[in-house]
Amino acid sequence: MDCREAEHIIWTEGPDAVTAEHLIGCPSCRNESRRAADLQAALIGMRNRFAMPPVELERMIVEAVTRTRLDRARDIVSHPKFWRGAAVGAAAAAGVAGAALGVMAARRRVARPEVA
Repeated sequence: MDCREAEHIIWTEGPDAVTAEHLIGCPSCRNESRRAADLQAALIGMRNRFAMPPVELERMIVEAVTRTRLDRARDIVSHPKFWRGAAVGAAAAAGVAGAALGVMAARRRVARPEVA
């Protein structure tokens, strides 16, 4: 077993999953195994420190986020600046479309000269 394989086993299967033979001969993997065991012990110790969240907490959070987004959208759409900006944008788009049609009509006239 090489060190890369041993480190993978330490962090995926646990610090006790690596063979003792490799840890005895490899100070680097022995140190990594100790670090993983310390982290595992700390996480197990933290499990008892936290209170269990209420069962409906996730549902309450999802509702709050959804409601907040909806309220923000209503605020944006109901603001006068939104409609002013929309009107300016629509007028600009109409102007650009009109200019484009004018250019196309002028090109058509140039391409087909009238016969007198």
